[in-house]
Amino acid sequence: MDRSFLQELENSLYIHRPLPLHTERSLEAGFAAKAVTDRRVLYGPGTAVAAPAAANEGEVSEREGVITITAPLRSDHWPEGAPADGDYSNFGTASVRLRFEPQSWQAFHRLRFWARPRMQGGRIAHLNVSVKNVGKIPLPDPYFREGATVFDLKNNQWNECIWEFAAMPRDAVCEVTFYVFLSGQDLAAGPQLVYDYRDIALEAIESPEHEHGWQPRTGDITLSTVGYWPRGRKTAVASLAADRFELVDAATGRAVFCGPVRQEQNPRGSFAVLDFSACETPGRYYLRAGGARSAEFAIEEQLCKESLWKVLNFFYCERCGTPVQGRHGTCHLDVTARHGGVSLPFAGGWHDAGDVSQQAAQTGEVVHALFENAQRCKNDRLLYLRLMEEAQWGLDFILRTRFGDGFRATSAGATRFTNGLAGDFDDIEARVHDHSFENFLFAGVEAYAAFCLAEYDPGLAEGSLEAARQDFGFAMEKFKRTGLDPAHMFEHTYNSGLSQYYAVIVWAASCLYQAGGAAEHAAAARKYARKLLDCQEQGAAGMGLTGFFYRDESHRVIVHFNHQSREQQFMQALEALCRTQPEAAERPAWERAMRLYGGYLKAIAPGTAPYGMLPAGVHRTDEAQDAETFRWLHVAADYEAERRNYEEQLAQGSPVAPGYVLRNFPVWFSFRGNTAVMLAMGKAASLLGRYFGDEELLQLGREQLYWMWGKNPFGQSLIYGAGSNYCRQYAVLCGECAGEVPVGVETLGNEDVPYWPQNNNATFREVWVGAACRWLWLCADYLGE
Repeated sequence: MDRSFLQELENSLYIHRPLPLHTERSLEAGFAAKAVTDRRVLYGPGTAVAAPAAANEGEVSEREGVITITAPLRSDHWPEGAPADGDYSNFGTASVRLRFEPQSWQAFHRLRFWARPRMQGGRIAHLNVSVKNVGKIPLPDPYFREGATVFDLKNNQWNECIWEFAAMPRDAVCEVTFYVFLSGQDLAAGPQLVYDYRDIALEAIESPEHEHGWQPRTGDITLSTVGYWPRGRKTAVASLAADRFELVDAATGRAVFCGPVRQEQNPRGSFAVLDFSACETPGRYYLRAGGARSAEFAIEEQLCKESLWKVLNFFYCERCGTPVQGRHGTCHLDVTARHGGVSLPFAGGWHDAGDVSQQAAQTGEVVHALFENAQRCKNDRLLYLRLMEEAQWGLDFILRTRFGDGFRATSAGATRFTNGLAGDFDDIEARVHDHSFENFLFAGVEAYAAFCLAEYDPGLAEGSLEAARQDFGFAMEKFKRTGLDPAHMFEHTYNSGLSQYYAVIVWAASCLYQAGGAAEHAAAARKYARKLLDCQEQGAAGMGLTGFFYRDESHRVIVHFNHQSREQQFMQALEALCRTQPEAAERPAWERAMRLYGGYLKAIAPGTAPYGMLPAGVHRTDEAQDAETFRWLHVAADYEAERRNYEEQLAQGSPVAPGYVLRNFPVWFSFRGNTAVMLAMGKAASLLGRYFGDEELLQLGREQLYWMWGKNPFGQSLIYGAGSNYCRQYAVLCGECAGEVPVGVETLGNEDVPYWPQNNNATFREVWVGAACRWLWLCADYLGE
């Protein structure tokens, strides 16, 4: 790891205060220096396209070319249209609107302005900007994903804000709005916000960012900006005309390897591929070809250690119910869960996303991922101890949100900081359920924690194991009685089919058997493994692809995920089964199923070549007729409204057999972003690669990490602070954090090609602990490689 980073790590007390952001290595750091070829002032001294007006809460004034809005951070009522209980609500919006006759912005690539928040005690300040387009493609879209962006600002100073939008429809723009969510007061914050705006202008530039399609921008060399492991394939992708490339030692400037530039053509485009797999010598390098030079990167064995520390930093910054230096004070103590005449505070674990909501299932999965990483790096004592500490923080939340009878607090919708006074207007009521899926999941987490804590904290290990036994029992009784739990759009396990239940039962029972040795748990794991295998495609469809899973034994509906994913769970279950019961007579059948799934990943992987991103999966072409499954998979979307879009998305897939297509990106509507989808599949590949010693599968896992670190069509690291050229993300209430991970690359409309606009918006650029969790799961299999 870099020496300067080691110093920062020490200064942070090994992640007990946030790491610095290093915005100088971000994508946006170069925006101000781009050559401007044309400019149109919308608001400035002596010029105004329209008079500014308040659109919602707050009072607007003007003075000497500066627009000012003042508004209270809290109110005594919810805004119009909000739920009566304030679920997923803030206290309104302080908006400044410029409304004018429609004008074309097609000749311009960005909006540039200055903003200054002035808030007493303000530690995190955000700003939203949106445009209204009434042309050929109206904006905002129905889900308000397009046509808006978010900035993180520094309090009490002018911030230069630049929003690029080269791919955004803007043929008839009639409105620009600057708005701030009134999201309550952090412990140190005063009663109101004051925001100033000035020098608002459109600009045309010579080199807007690449936002759409597989083809990199001409002259760019896209690669993993963190680096590559010495082992395995090492490639970069470019769009340039050159015969040869050089791998250059960054310290000496000397070329240490020279190779041919391989020109490849496929359905996605024409690409220049630079393959330097032959170089395995650790060091820092860059690539040079045809006058182009890449970012610097490393080749080293412990490649993911620094990124692991940074993602750990993200989790620390997302802690709920405790002060986080420079972010917030103790928060959400008045989020309460009630059941059976008693109540418990639902503060703890980690905020689910940029909106500071809480999802216990997400926290539970993060606990497991942290413990798994800790188990893999015991020889790095500081990292091991810090991972164990953070894992125990989440485990504490999981254990104390149990009511002891199968019911537990599961989630709470919060887009605000509450005042911590239980019993008044702004309290949040947490949801309480006895869903069997969650209890199986938590049982596995608690059992795995008990195994990891056996010598580290024997008392906690014993208590965690007992909770696991009880939760597994509660879950099994409920599952036998009612089967699938009803779909609930606010619970992040809503999309689980029967096969997912079988998988989580096998995994949880195996973890219990590993930690406690009870024969009944071993038997339960074997029993439900048989049911799980009955849900796998093993050749009966006659389509040439096998190994994937259906939602149940009928083989009618293929398992799919969008924006969140538990695809890895099938292989986690079977791998745990083989590892804990190696002498079982059924082991050959389990291993055959694992090999079939590994073969499936290998078969579909070329769909995104020359990149390594794993495609989302195979689909039946008649899926759009299935209204019943739609409601389980597509939260906040209406089937009748989206049916035609569903059909068009399937038509954009690549045919693989009569009646089947392969989608590189999921079928999706409101919620978009594929980080969790590809990383969950990558985790399955790495698990199988480790188990079978299969280098091809291990390489598939590495490629998912390389994609996240910048080997993608946009050349951007998708983990803030990891490598270079990382972009702003939708972090909002906790602010930008080193190590944050977005929901992921999306598609434009119904296409099946990557789309990564500079609109910094939910959900695709929103930071989710679920996406970071899947990165952790994958990372664990490459520690010490």
